[in-house]
Amino acid sequence: MNITGTHHVALCTPNFEKLCDFYINTLGLKQVGSFSGKRIIFVTAGTTTIEIIERLEPMDKARQGWVHFAFQVADIASVHKELTGKGIAFHIEPKLFPETDPAVKLAFFKDPDGNELELVEPLKSQYPNPV
Repeated sequence: MNITGTHHVALCTPNFEKLCDFYINTLGLKQVGSFSGKRIIFVTAGTTTIEIIERLEPMDKARQGWVHFAFQVADIASVHKELTGKGIAFHIEPKLFPETDPAVKLAFFKDPDGNELELVEPLKSQYPNPV
């Protein structure tokens, strides 16, 4: 398996504008990307990138706060094959995202404690729609 590094940690919120303002204007982090047509941005904090995702579902229906850790990989298909061969079940199989104008291939699975992990294979730039 060839994990090339960490890609991002994801933060889901129903308060997208407020959190973007906090991380960008209050903390001074720089926006480094976004997904076209989605309320999702990436901000950088040194060598760590945070993905801020708008989730409007009621708090009791949707997971909010820190939701997953993403590993960047060079070839998602080969890593997926290797992990499934080790008995890892994926609850989101490798797919292109977003469906229109894909920027990444991604897949999700869980660690033994149920923490969600993501595999990301960037298709173009490190982060979509670089700023």
